[in-house]
Amino acid sequence: MSTRTTSMIFRGLRYARWVPVAAVLAETAVGAYWDLARISYVRESFDHLGYPMYFATILGVAKTGALAAILTPGHPRTKEWAYAGLVFVYGGAATSHVAAGDGHGPDKWAMPLFFAAATFAARA
Repeated sequence: MSTRTTSMIFRGLRYARWVPVAAVLAETAVGAYWDLARISYVRESFDHLGYPMYFATILGVAKTGALAAILTPGHPRTKEWAYAGLVFVYGGAATSHVAAGDGHGPDKWAMPLFFAAATFAARA
């Protein structure tokens, strides 16, 4: 393998690392906005899962804080806590859907589980 090919592979791997990071940041930003705005999808989901609406505000503020921590340069411990919190948010969402009886098909719990895994990948 030539030096140029090796360089291109490493460059591709460096850029591929940003795929889960971008996915997690985009989902967290959109989710924070939706939670704080309490759009109809959030209200319907929270009603179905049995959560009070003030929990959406708590999640929206927590997601906004996680975004700020991840996007701010430095502070590796704060970033670690932000990623951990997002794993709990997405893992908790998947678990809540399964517990509410949505476990028969992956349409409700698969995406939160995907974002939990993407958060692990982004942190790695």
